[in-house]
Amino acid sequence: MGTLMGSRLAGRLGRVTVIRWSYLATIGAVAGVVFVPGPAFFPFVLLAAVSLYIPFSLQITLSQDYLPTRVGTASGVTLGLTVSIGGLASPVIGTVADHTSLRTALIPLIALPLLCWITTRTLSEPCSVQTGAEERSMARR
Repeated sequence: MGTLMGSRLAGRLGRVTVIRWSYLATIGAVAGVVFVPGPAFFPFVLLAAVSLYIPFSLQITLSQDYLPTRVGTASGVTLGLTVSIGGLASPVIGTVADHTSLRTALIPLIALPLLCWITTRTLSEPCSVQTGAEERSMARR
């Protein structure tokens, strides 16, 4: 659902804008998962899941547009880093949860989408290869 929403929204608003708003929504959603007690936290789980998947495919296409001559490398590095960092962080979070509490272990995860949002503030929407070709052909006319 998040991937489909991300593509629709990116078509209207631009990928970078959608990624930024998604990270802002993720901050609130993860905070809700961590701090809201009882069954009231389930809507926050849903919002966290959707808001985390919205930027996923958009980040891959952005990396491909930032490196148009190395599309495979761009998507491979993007996916590889995502999966690798998640694989490395999961046991650490689990160990912290075992020694303290699940809430204590998840609190730092609120800061990660904030860091992502801050980082994406420096990104600009790249011209895709197709858009660049169209602009060049328009300039020749």
